[in-house]
Amino acid sequence: MELFQSIKICIKNGNRLLEDAEYLYDFDRYASAYGLAKLAQEEFAKGFILKLVASGALKWSTEVRRSLNHHVSKQLMTLILEFLNPDTDDFLKMIENKTLLNRPRKVFDAINIYVHEVLRRWESANWFWAEDPEYDREAKSIFDGKEDKTKQNAFYVRISKDGKATDTTVNFKKKNTVVEIDKAKRYGSFVAGKHNDFRYEEIVEIIKVINK
Repeated sequence: MELFQSIKICIKNGNRLLEDAEYLYDFDRYASAYGLAKLAQEEFAKGFILKLVASGALKWSTEVRRSLNHHVSKQLMTLILEFLNPDTDDFLKMIENKTLLNRPRKVFDAINIYVHEVLRRWESANWFWAEDPEYDREAKSIFDGKEDKTKQNAFYVRISKDGKATDTTVNFKKKNTVVEIDKAKRYGSFVAGKHNDFRYEEIVEIIKVINK
């Protein structure tokens, strides 16, 4: 397998999308810049999934390969990337509050949803929970497709049942776009780096256990 070369190509393409997002941002095209920043995040998340395969956390299965083209799967991975490489202010707050070692529930639930609700259900149509779990609200929102809908709103006009068009692109603001561009930069930086980070190693071990 050529996983490491594929990771590099994902990072390169993510950086291209990110550069385009920054270019459009400079011309006040916030909706397009927002959408491209989200696409860049997903491309970096694709590289992250490949990195998890290379580390042995995930098996190189038909389902994992399918997840590389599944928007929700990649968006779930961004919750993990946010945990692994938070912005500076959040990082300093965690140090100040002595919560750096804490593992947010949304990170665990992102892993559980990806492994069980996505991979397991693709693997077997008969797979089901004995008792339906209650997921973290943010992770569940991504699983329900709300994150992907927001991304699409940055590009497309919505048409209602009565044929009325709604231009959702006007709802994207400068400050929200800055946030998503910053996230994309941090995710790309993490995926491109070499990791001896104990939190990354812990994530790898958690996924190995859950994915047995």
